[in-house]
Amino acid sequence: MKLKNTLILALILAIIPASRAIAHKVIIFAWVEDGMIHTESSFGSKRKAKDCTITVVDEKDMVVYTGKTDQDGNHVFKIPENIDSDLILNLDAGTGHKGQWRLSKDELVAVPSPVDIRTAMDEKEKLEKNPSAFKIIGGIGIIFLLALGIRLLKRKAS
Repeated sequence: MKLKNTLILALILAIIPASRAIAHKVIIFAWVEDGMIHTESSFGSKRKAKDCTITVVDEKDMVVYTGKTDQDGNHVFKIPENIDSDLILNLDAGTGHKGQWRLSKDELVAVPSPVDIRTAMDEKEKLEKNPSAFKIIGGIGIIFLLALGIRLLKRKAS
């Protein structure tokens, strides 16, 4: 009986952290339009990433801008002056939830066409819909643990 209780507790403890770890994937999406950088941030479930810090760094890891998302998970700011490298936008949504988007140096000066924006939006939606490798591996691990637990319970009952 002690083994059974220990096994059930172990399964519960294994399942809870795995489900919480994959529950809040955060995504930041950015594009350039009319000299401004526009960002849209959300969790994988389409819940908006509100009041989250966005830190923009250049390729030398120098901070060139810091801001916060609004209640809709959006933030707009002017392209920093004298930038001669790609920009990396880091979103910190708290408790270890982080997202990142890279804007190339070419994007910062080019005028995007509506087709480019639509392609980028499609990429964002694809990121939100497709499961990550972590989710797949976590799911397989949970199934394996459950099967192992059932096997041990059957063996103990026999």
